[in-house]
Amino acid sequence: MPGFNHTTENMKTKTLLGFFLLSVMAFCVSACQDDAEIILFSGSELVDETGTCTNTVSSTVLYLNGWEAENIGIANGKGGYSAQSSDETIVTVTVIDNRLWLSSHGKKGKVTVTVTDKDGNYVTLPVTVSYGVLTFMCVDQPEFQVSRPSEDMLSLDSESELQEKVNVAMAPYSFINKGDICILRPDDVYHLSEEGTGGKFIYKTEDEQILVEGTYQIEWASLGGKQKKAFVFTYIDKNNVEQQHAYSMFLSKSFYEFNIFLTS
Repeated sequence: MPGFNHTTENMKTKTLLGFFLLSVMAFCVSACQDDAEIILFSGSELVDETGTCTNTVSSTVLYLNGWEAENIGIANGKGGYSAQSSDETIVTVTVIDNRLWLSSHGKKGKVTVTVTDKDGNYVTLPVTVSYGVLTFMCVDQPEFQVSRPSEDMLSLDSESELQEKVNVAMAPYSFINKGDICILRPDDVYHLSEEGTGGKFIYKTEDEQILVEGTYQIEWASLGGKQKKAFVFTYIDKNNVEQQHAYSMFLSKSFYEFNIFLTS
């Protein structure tokens, strides 16, 4: 009668356990989510990189001054998808060819969209409908250029003295002051810096007191003796007189900032 080899049996057990663990790991990295779980994603197809979905969508925003509609991909689940909005006066939804189509209707607000498959599995998507805005804080007092200096200004000893006197004399005519906030609401949030585009603006203090409301346009203007791309602000002042000021515009990768310089 052959003896029982514990070493051999232990090795077999470890081998089977190792094979099982490898199988589980392979399963885990083969898909970025459970197949029964509905996934919403941006773009034309779901991107699965080493078990991680890199383009899933958990919430979205529709802009009334830009992209008022959107379509989002639907993956996994059991198919036969349907969708419902919690408030159809703000957003309506439909499913076409495994794509979720969202449409806003000119009303701001927040809704929850629910996507359900034929087996009753579902996923929810928070949707915000709003206007896209840009907010700027003025970081310095404006400077002014003199086109026709007066005689007493010409008598000053230095250019810096001249600039300082001009700034003091012209300060009451500027509507931008250090620490105040300017909010721009472009007509098209996806075309913020193109010539000819524009929108509305609100200018207020840090404590939310509104000082000026009007419109702005992006166009070329003479600033400091040179033609520059600028924000041109137009508004009606407290004396019911139309005012217009132009400020040069700088664009970086992440934000806009004003070069505070008022045209003469």
